[in-house]
Amino acid sequence: MRFMLTALLAFVLLPVVAKATPQFTESQCQMLNAQRLEVRRQLRQPYNGEHGQQLQARQKELERLLKQHCKQPVKDPPAALAQQLLPVQPLQRLR
Repeated sequence: MRFMLTALLAFVLLPVVAKATPQFTESQCQMLNAQRLEVRRQLRQPYNGEHGQQLQARQKELERLLKQHCKQPVKDPPAALAQQLLPVQPLQRLR
């Protein structure tokens, strides 16, 4: 009986634990979303094929990051701690 209970708990909890991903802060999620919107704006402008592929790849990556790490963003830490944390890399203009 004890084994069955342990197996049942492992079966139920394992997918939850395995899929748990760290969540970004609210400001990091806002920055990622702003980058995504900028890429979308650039996609509406004229571009060559290679540049378009780079923009689409960046947009896909930003959407993946937002979906995985911004489901429930954590509150921003106080200013003293924020300086110690690594920020999300700013969007570089793709050319």
